[in-house]
Amino acid sequence: MRILLIWTLVSALLFGVAEFGEPMDDIFRIARNKMREHNASGQVLVVGIDNLSQQELGDWPWPAERYAAMIEKLGKAGAQGIYFDFPLNVPRNDTGTASLIDAMGAQPGKVHIAANFAPETADKQRAQLLPAPELRNVAKLVNTNVRTNGFNTVWDVPFFNRVSNLSVPSLAAAAARQKGEPGETFPIDYAIRMDSLPYLSAAEVLRSQAEADRVRGKTVIIGTNATGIGNRYAVPGHGPSASVFVSAIAAETLLTGKPTVYGWWIPFGIAFTACALMLRVSRRRIVLGMLILAPVCAIALPLALESQGYITSIMPALVLLLGSMGHLAWSQHRQRFDERGMVNEVSGQPNLNALRAEGAETQDGLIAARIHNYAEAATALPAAAEKELVEQIILRLSLGNGGCKVYQGDEGIFMWLVPAASVSNVGDQLAGLSAIFRSPANVSGRLIDLGIAFGVDADPGRSIQSRMSSALLACQEAQNAGEHWRVYDPTKLEATEWRVTMLGELDAAIDNGEVWVAFQPKLDLLSGEICGAEALVRWTHPEKGPINPEEFITAAERHDRIEKLTEHVLNRAVQVAASLNKGGRKFDMAVNLSPRLIGHANLKPMVVQTLRRHGLAAERLILEITETAAMSSAESAMQELRDLRSIGLQLSIDDYGTGFSTLDYLKRCPATELKIDRSFVRMLVTSRSDRIMVNSTIELAHSLGEEVVAEGVEDNETLQLLGQMGCDKAQGYLIGRPMPFEALVDYLADHSPAKAA
Repeated sequence: MRILLIWTLVSALLFGVAEFGEPMDDIFRIARNKMREHNASGQVLVVGIDNLSQQELGDWPWPAERYAAMIEKLGKAGAQGIYFDFPLNVPRNDTGTASLIDAMGAQPGKVHIAANFAPETADKQRAQLLPAPELRNVAKLVNTNVRTNGFNTVWDVPFFNRVSNLSVPSLAAAAARQKGEPGETFPIDYAIRMDSLPYLSAAEVLRSQAEADRVRGKTVIIGTNATGIGNRYAVPGHGPSASVFVSAIAAETLLTGKPTVYGWWIPFGIAFTACALMLRVSRRRIVLGMLILAPVCAIALPLALESQGYITSIMPALVLLLGSMGHLAWSQHRQRFDERGMVNEVSGQPNLNALRAEGAETQDGLIAARIHNYAEAATALPAAAEKELVEQIILRLSLGNGGCKVYQGDEGIFMWLVPAASVSNVGDQLAGLSAIFRSPANVSGRLIDLGIAFGVDADPGRSIQSRMSSALLACQEAQNAGEHWRVYDPTKLEATEWRVTMLGELDAAIDNGEVWVAFQPKLDLLSGEICGAEALVRWTHPEKGPINPEEFITAAERHDRIEKLTEHVLNRAVQVAASLNKGGRKFDMAVNLSPRLIGHANLKPMVVQTLRRHGLAAERLILEITETAAMSSAESAMQELRDLRSIGLQLSIDDYGTGFSTLDYLKRCPATELKIDRSFVRMLVTSRSDRIMVNSTIELAHSLGEEVVAEGVEDNETLQLLGQMGCDKAQGYLIGRPMPFEALVDYLADHSPAKAA
């Protein structure tokens, strides 16, 4: 718990130092501003160059004489100060420049014009936008550059900025006659209602329609307020607004006094002190105290401080409070959960979690018992009677195990520890327990027969969790073998680990070349030439050597990992076939297709892309599917086979004879080839029934326009007999064993056409 609190403290400090919580602080500040909304003092008057002004006087920017007229009229009306929120970029050839200079000179010390800098360029330079020297001689300079956040909101305004080596006060600071330290900023008080700011259109001023009372003694800020001109910022609570209003609210903020910014330290210190003090009382009081302190720290305290001009940030304090509450609540929950998690909810007996906790360091033997028909027995009983059933089972186990503490698991699993010295004699104990359980249990007046098996783990060198799994495995083996009990054999651990890790290693083996493709040649019985080969996947493990293909292929299919393996074999097989078909040779390549991929959306694109990648004609590729898989395919999957056939490749029904194909099915299936299973070919010479089956299959296939391949041919007599029956192709150890590509190339070079019988 102490470590978690330290991490919470560090996180809260990072929120403060790195300002991670600034966006959330802004949201809370907006809420507090709404609570203390108030009107502007009225001292700052906004004169806007708005849509009306542009309609009457022309598009902005205006000529110098128009600005001169505004200054003259505002000065005569008694304005205390005149501030331009935008740079006066008057062209040098403007004939009204002289009148603008005269108008400014007629209002000594009252006119302030903007001296700004442009944003930094890629080379870290920024242009200095100073007014013309003749204007600077008769007017004071102010700066209107501000920094916005990611939402284009201006929260803080500097007291002054440096422009071309000049210290230029910000417009707000100059208008309010406030000064600050270098680099110092102040927060804008957006609790001031923007619509309470006095406002005049520039058109009204130039038409001399502005009443003198509305101007006299006021600080006038002139800025753009028309659609599509000037800068606009997101004003909290108001939406996008012209920059002149932001400058006016900033000036109003300073008119009430210079805000004091304390940052995030004050609320953070209060929260830290409160958390430290509450750790000394009960945990329940800590949670209640934090629940009260959180809204106080988030709203009430900052609201009170901001009303007096003291500005703070609250997110670090909230992070500390909420984090501490979260850790504390989680700790209490875990404690209650752990306490409940040690007891079975139905029976109230200690469960396997309790065994894990109490037996973590034990050297004792571990015995598992499993009631085979527990679920069936519990279902047959009333809901309230399951506890009675468990109690009777535990009573019987306790009588037979010498009073050892019994731990209950789910689904009829029970375990207990026996002293290490007694493990060698545990057979007698378990035989006695088996005898006890032969008598039915009387539960709620019903006689329940309970089947039980036991498993023993006597290896203290492994973790308790591993030993529990081993004892259950031995229990399962005893049940499957019809035995009462069995001791776990540690020598089986390696095989179990291999089954668990095999699939994880298979993907890596494909990538690093351990999985490769062998090729078994096929013989055309009519021409006596090698006409193709079947691609067969192989895995040579660096430590275990060759892995049985059936083992890893079956596992890949069962766990939906067959697609990558098939794509690897298909790619290599098509690559080899493409190289062998160069120079006019016709060499077919067969690839086994997993039943899991029939109907798979990626199958056809994978085949088409692979053929295109290596430039192999589709008719040279044969996809083999087992007879059982083909028969069990739904109509949608059958359509997928037709789609594959439509691109020109061949389809072969593999292991024919092991399923139960009907003639109607064979007519609908778009296969081009039947492949007779080796179990029939192997006994062809000696078994009359196998000869009849093979011969009829050949005739059936030919009548359907399909070729026949016999696999498993291992002697010349079988080969000759197949030729006499009219079989088209043969495959087996007599023709050639599965071999790497390099060996296949040598084999094809050395092979002379054999004469088919």
